[in-house]
Amino acid sequence: MNIRPFEERDRAACEKLAPRLMENVNPFHDEGTGPFDTVEWMLAAEEATNQTPTAVYVAEDDQGVAGMVKVFMKGQMVGQKEAYVDGLAVDERVAREGVGTKLMEACEDWARGRGHKWIHIETPASNQTARDFYAAIGYGEQVVKLSKEL
Repeated sequence: MNIRPFEERDRAACEKLAPRLMENVNPFHDEGTGPFDTVEWMLAAEEATNQTPTAVYVAEDDQGVAGMVKVFMKGQMVGQKEAYVDGLAVDERVAREGVGTKLMEACEDWARGRGHKWIHIETPASNQTARDFYAAIGYGEQVVKLSKEL
């Protein structure tokens, strides 16, 4: 498995992974957006010329793109810059084979290389599979977001 930066030739394969981003999501997600919008946001950020450091990585094997993830820098109120991960998606054909872990390691290396002390990722409370995965690779839950439908 090769982990490398996203290239334009990966776009169609990344878009095919989009439905994986909507598995086990909370029932109140914005119906105006969806998995394809999320992937386009991820990939557009890679092309942007703004000042926010961002990277999009893909996992590639002999069958093509097997996963993707985005990592970016975000400043905090106290001025400390932290890294955030978004849009981790792994093809079902390689699920539970370490691809997600390798993609997260690429994000951690990216953040570490920029001097970040912390890296964060959010997942829906209802996505127990993702929560178990992140816990297994050393991530601890820090925030509880409460919501109410009106």
